[in-house]
Amino acid sequence: MSSPRPGFRAGFGAVFWGPGFLLRTPRSWPYAWVPALILVTLSVALGWAAVAGVHAWVDGWLGDATSWYGRAAHSALSWTGSVLAAVLGFLVALALTPPLSGPALERMVSQVEQEIGAPARAPIGFLSEMWCALRAQAFAAIFAVPLLAVLWVVELAFAPAIFVTVPLKFLVTAVSLAWNLFDYPLTLRGVRMRDRLRLVAAYKAAALGFGLAFALLFWIPCFGVLLLPVGVVAASRLVWQMLEADPGVLPQIPRRLSSGPPQFPAADAAGNNARS
Repeated sequence: MSSPRPGFRAGFGAVFWGPGFLLRTPRSWPYAWVPALILVTLSVALGWAAVAGVHAWVDGWLGDATSWYGRAAHSALSWTGSVLAAVLGFLVALALTPPLSGPALERMVSQVEQEIGAPARAPIGFLSEMWCALRAQAFAAIFAVPLLAVLWVVELAFAPAIFVTVPLKFLVTAVSLAWNLFDYPLTLRGVRMRDRLRLVAAYKAAALGFGLAFALLFWIPCFGVLLLPVGVVAASRLVWQMLEADPGVLPQIPRRLSSGPPQFPAADAAGNNARS
């Protein structure tokens, strides 16, 4: 018997299930802290290196200033360059944190799957886990960045268009976020791109509700990293709600059974489904 078909409300409400899962699952806490710890460590390290490099460059270019205007220029360049370098270091840290957090996020996907009784899957390895997270970021960026750039150009060319472009930018962000977060549980199951598109197309309302809920939370850049564990566990549960509601979607993924152990399709030695 299939589960109820998730819609917009189920997708939007997943944002509330994620924190609840973390609170009642202490074994997930070490993994949930990983993105924040990586972000802080990288921000401090890259920021310090960037600031030190700026000071060394300014010292080498201006030398030891003796006049008041020389010292003022030295100070202004040092401070301005340090701020810009620190911001650049932080942005690089934001970009690197999700892929470096991939192995920890994969463990959290596994914990969600264990809680809901999803069939076990073969581990994919440490480097593959990082590649999974990097690919999730890359595909979302390929979709979102060009569209956001076009909307930004439209705003510059015609200011009143902001009443249309701002909601559209929010919608693009929501869709890319949903795609990004869905990528974690689906890639770990070896789901191909066209099959992922088919799943999202079949559950457009649920995917849109999910993306809009997290777009509201991820609007602040830091929140996008700090709440990444919440998004990943919520996406994992929602994906399985979709799968169980429609056995015809992604049939190569084994579903849970009402009784007895999970049954798998025939698989080869590498753990790949014979139907994939």
